[in-house]
Amino acid sequence: MSSGGNRVQFWNRLLAAAELIESLHCKESGQLDPTQIREQIREQLETISEAFGDGADPVENFEEYVVIKFCLALDAALGSNVP
Repeated sequence: MSSGGNRVQFWNRLLAAAELIESLHCKESGQLDPTQIREQIREQLETISEAFGDGADPVENFEEYVVIKFCLALDAALGSNVP
């Protein structure tokens, strides 16, 4: 896959994670337990970090690098709050 295609996938995955996070406060998410949503968010963050972390060069792709660092930090924070 081309570098451009990989970037599109990266940003689409990030958008999906953001929408999942938004669903925490959505009335339609009533069927899901907040713990289930938190686990789904962690899975999305882990997927983003694993799939795109190697290409996140702070010199070549600074934005992606920052997002990966943020995903890792958020994943760690969410994991530490699991009872």
